[in-house]
Formats: sequence, structure tokens, C-alpha cells
Amino acid sequence: MDSQGSRRRLHAAPRAPVSGATREGGRPWSGIVLGALAAGGLVLTGWLLERLGLRPVADLLFRAGAGLLWLIPLRLVVVACEVRGWGALLGARRGISWALLIWLGMVRDAVNTFLPVARVGGEFVAIRLLRLKGVGSASASASVIVETSVTLVLQVVTTLFGIALMLPFVGAGAALPGLLAGFAGAAVVVAVFVAVQLRVGLGEFADRTLGRVLRLMGRQGLPLLPGLDRRVSGLYRRPGVLARCLFWQLTGFLGGAVEIAVMAMLMHVRLTAAQILVFEALIQAIHSVSFVVPGALGVQEGGFVGLAVLLGVAPDAALGIALGRRLRQLAIGLPVLASWQWQEWRLRRLSSAQAAPTGG
Repeated sequence: MDSQGSRRRLHAAPRAPVSGATREGGRPWSGIVLGALAAGGLVLTGWLLERLGLRPVADLLFRAGAGLLWLIPLRLVVVACEVRGWGALLGARRGISWALLIWLGMVRDAVNTFLPVARVGGEFVAIRLLRLKGVGSASASASVIVETSVTLVLQVVTTLFGIALMLPFVGAGAALPGLLAGFAGAAVVVAVFVAVQLRVGLGEFADRTLGRVLRLMGRQGLPLLPGLDRRVSGLYRRPGVLARCLFWQLTGFLGGAVEIAVMAMLMHVRLTAAQILVFEALIQAIHSVSFVVPGALGVQEGGFVGLAVLLGVAPDAALGIALGRRLRQLAIGLPVLASWQWQEWRLRRLSSAQAAPTGG
């Protein structure tokens, strides 16, 4: 097989994927599984409320009352900080406004939080929307890939930091080896992901692995984005830009910790700074490993309660904080998802109008 013919096939338009729900005689197993996971999460949340007492948890939420509305502008500030790092990777010359980046960041958060997309679907949505705003596919994809890598590195570091802060509460007992093993596994995965970008290139690596398998099966190879690997490696050669991205991502992590502190204050729950940082660091890690559960339903609530037991915090107070965060996610996420769908509908309508034949 000559290399030019192979490259032409790689750039050919891929066939439309056939999902398990649309194959002949197939059943929508993915939808059934996701529905079952979501239902299981709701059942777990209900069980926690029944065990810990609905009345105490409700009292905490009522005590916070309208003060919980402050979580909405606080979250907007956190997202505004996080997308500053993304903007540094895109470069000011792209002409992308900060307000647009904030909206895109909120769409990414909402998609990754509420939809079963392995916490990366929001990134694909962001790339698509950036392209529609005139940013090249390679530039948009490279910025998202590198920002995701920086976020993963930061999450590994903050998880280790959270484990270290938790040790005085639990001691170096039986749970520590498992926690460290999980952390080591995550660190290896992130290191390999970054190394592939630097040494091989994601496009080339995908072609060597999945693309080769597809061609052996008689399928078309993967469509490669021209210049993607070059742009990714170019961003990694700009340490100042990477440092700014890391700084703003760290600011976003601290903003999440401030959110927990505000909820604890509103509910009159006493938490130390160490407890707050442990909650934020490890809940983020729990979210990442529970990506198959839509919205991390039940997992977020169970994670707060489990950590509360280890940290010496009242479990009902932790569940109240978890539900307060859930209310904030719903208050922001659902309108943002609606705005994204409206934008997609508007673009489809515009595209259909442009493609419609003119009357003669």
C-alpha cells in the first residue's frame, strides 16, 4: 500500500457511525445502561437521605435559603478565571471575546456534568463552536487538548495534596495503600497522555493504533486534522503560556473550595481549611472516575458523605453541602444546555435555509 494512497484514505470523509441502537435487530443497550446508572444514583441519594434523615438535611438547606443564590455568580467568576488559561492557549490574535469563552466554558461544564460523555464531550462541543466562530479546527483542537492535559496534571497534583491533607484525620491505615495506588495509576495515565502528544503526536498515534486496526478490518482510517500535532507541540514549547494556563486552572480549583466554604458558612457547618480542600480535591477526582454515571448522580452525594466520615464531619451536613452544589449545577447547567441547543437549532435552520434551492 503506497503512502499517498493511505494518506488520501485518511483524509476521506468517514462513514457515518452505526450505533448499537440502530443496528439491525439491535436494542438501545447504551440508553438502558445509562438510564439504569442514573436511576441507581437517584436511589443511592434517596437511601442516604433516608439513613441520615430528610429533616436534618432539609433544615440545613432551608437555613442557607436564598443565600445559595450567591453560588451562581461565584461559579461564573470561577469559570471566568478558568477560561483565562484557555484564552492564553488560543491567543488573543484569534479575536475570541472573553464573554464568548465564558459561555463556551459553561457549556463544556454543563455537557460534562449532565451528559454521559466521559467528561470529555464538552471539549468536542467547544471545538465545534469555536470552529463556527472562525477558529481553525487545528487551533481549536490543540488549545482544548493542551488545556485538558494541564487540567489533568493539576488534578493529579491536587488529588495527592488532598490525600496528604487527609492523613492526619485517618492516619496511614489500610485505606492509604489503595488511595496511593489509584493516584499512581492516574499519574501514569496522564504522563503517557502528555508523552504521546510530545513524542509522537495524537494524530499519528491514533493512526498507528486505532487507524491501523480499522484498515485491517476493511474500514476507512481516521480523518486527520492537518497541522494538529504541530500546533499541540508548538503550545508545549511556550512555557509562559502553559504557566498562565496552569495558574488560572489552579485559581478555578480554589474557587471550587470557596464554594464549599460559602455553603458551609450559610448552613452554619464548621469546616477547617484542610477539610474544605480535601472535599474539593477528592470530589473532583471522584467525579472523573465516575464519568459513566450521568451527572455523577448519587456518586457526588455519596462521595461527600464518605469523606465526611473520614474527616470527622457530620454526614448529614456533608450531604446538605452536596445537595447545595447539586442545586447550583442545575440552576446553571440546565439553562446553559438550553442555550447551547438553541444555538445548534439556529445554526441548523440557517444552514437549511442556505441549502434550500431558489425558486425559478
